[in-house]
Amino acid sequence: MEAHRLPVPAVPHHASVGGNRVKRSLSLALAVASLVAISHPVAQAAESRPNVVIIITDDQRWDSVTARYMPQLSSILANNPSVTFTNSFVPNTLCCPSRTSTLTGDYSHTTGVYGNGGQYGGFPAFTPAPDGNGISPINDTTTIAVDMHQAGYRTALVGKYLNGYNARTSRYIPPGWDRWFSVPTGAYYHYWAASNFGGPIHNRYFGTTKADYITRVLTARASTFLQANQADPFFLYYAATAPHGPATADPRDVDRFNSAGYVQPPSFGASSAVDPHYIQDRPWYPSDVKTINQFHAAQLNATYGVDRSIGQLWNLLPDNTIVAFMSDNGFSWGEHRWSNKMIPYNEDLRIPMRLVGRNLASPLSAGTDPRIVLNIDLLPTLEGMAGVTTSPSRPSAPEGLEMLGSATRSEFVIEHWYQRRSGGRPRAARSRVRRNPSSRCPCVARRRGGRRRRGVRRIGHWHLPE
Repeated sequence: MEAHRLPVPAVPHHASVGGNRVKRSLSLALAVASLVAISHPVAQAAESRPNVVIIITDDQRWDSVTARYMPQLSSILANNPSVTFTNSFVPNTLCCPSRTSTLTGDYSHTTGVYGNGGQYGGFPAFTPAPDGNGISPINDTTTIAVDMHQAGYRTALVGKYLNGYNARTSRYIPPGWDRWFSVPTGAYYHYWAASNFGGPIHNRYFGTTKADYITRVLTARASTFLQANQADPFFLYYAATAPHGPATADPRDVDRFNSAGYVQPPSFGASSAVDPHYIQDRPWYPSDVKTINQFHAAQLNATYGVDRSIGQLWNLLPDNTIVAFMSDNGFSWGEHRWSNKMIPYNEDLRIPMRLVGRNLASPLSAGTDPRIVLNIDLLPTLEGMAGVTTSPSRPSAPEGLEMLGSATRSEFVIEHWYQRRSGGRPRAARSRVRRNPSSRCPCVARRRGGRRRRGVRRIGHWHLPE
């Protein structure tokens, strides 16, 4: 069955790349996404506005959303009107740049957040002075939370915000958030949270008991928010820390899955002449197989706990709620000799993306959608469903497309950046750039078509399978 399309008129779409703003951000010419029409928000009566929930996991691969590893989510999707996007990607396969893109609907070269830290990375780069050093007009004042809050929604962030936000000491709550419970990257036990649940903003330590396990704590805070806002339109951004490394499972799920019987793809531990030297030069040892497979299993075990949380939260949702499920980026489990993210291969770029409605006033039509969709498309999609307009403080419209409209793209920009040690703006890879085999590779490229290995395009020193 075809994915539901909202019958809305199309208006010219703001160019995804190009113009003076982007030229200042890029150090080489970018191939631009070919875009067709973007739909504007649908006007809706206040009483029919849906509640909106985003559930975002950390470093979860698209192919781990199965009935075996996520039975609760799989059941929810099967028994409620839902849309599965089969070609969903992120342009920047790194935590903080990807998350700022999700929150704003814009590419990294527009948000000005290029990495997880440094002058142009992390929480400070997304936050204007005096609380940060962000210089882009697309920042924490132009997020989906700000738009929802201004439209009368009660808003909450529960979980990971951005790399570099110090939950141990910070009392800063970004604009637009009514409830705030922020924890660090990779937190499972022994962590701090910055919270205004139960009183003014404060910093609280969580230890090493079962009750302190991160997914249990996040589930409890999200449940508190949902129970307190059953009668009001709300927006919940639930950002799990799992299955990011060290991928520690809930005590109930330790060793639920193991590496026995894994069938690895042909690209596992392999490289070829079309790969950049960055990949070809990587060493590969027999011990790597065991280490990677163990982490593979650990991520699945940690994901199972998030799935349990999703089931618990779903049972608390009132009618007329739309839920978006996604990951911030993919992850390689040994393909191309790589066990991380940040490189422009399918395993790192591709993410799960699902929309599911709980008794929506305007129901979704269940089905799959093969169009290319990106994390930057989520903001215009959800705001369109909610009849919410973007903040007037934005200098331009979001670069994302409305996923349930008629907009399509045949290609999209892939970008990953590093910062000069001597200072200055971040730069992307050129053919002369060589990096240590143990470090990340910067790149700017484009991907054409939705299927892997459909063709190749060489930009810089990357030869991209698609």
